[in-house]
Amino acid sequence: MNAVNPTSMLSYAPEIQAKATTKLAAQKAAFPQGVSFSDRLAGAIQAVDHKQVDADNQLQAVAAGKDVDLHAAMIALEEADISLRAMTSFRDKAVESYERIMNMSI
Repeated sequence: MNAVNPTSMLSYAPEIQAKATTKLAAQKAAFPQGVSFSDRLAGAIQAVDHKQVDADNQLQAVAAGKDVDLHAAMIALEEADISLRAMTSFRDKAVESYERIMNMSI
């Protein structure tokens, strides 16, 4: 087994720091300052609601016998269903995480 030499490991520090700085810069670019978690969550909820309303409107048009694209209506319904299931899954995970944190002993 080889012994670890601390001084040789220090030679990797600039490379590791450069990689970490690059990754941090990419994360900051992806998530600009000023947008809070609650704002992002509200935006996601509004997007899901918009998909639900759009799918409902298309379904009502199909049910009323209007000249609409049936395939587009079915795709909208499936997109709305998938987005709602994803949001529900997120909610369940968030509640589960909250419950775990609250049950931690200090």
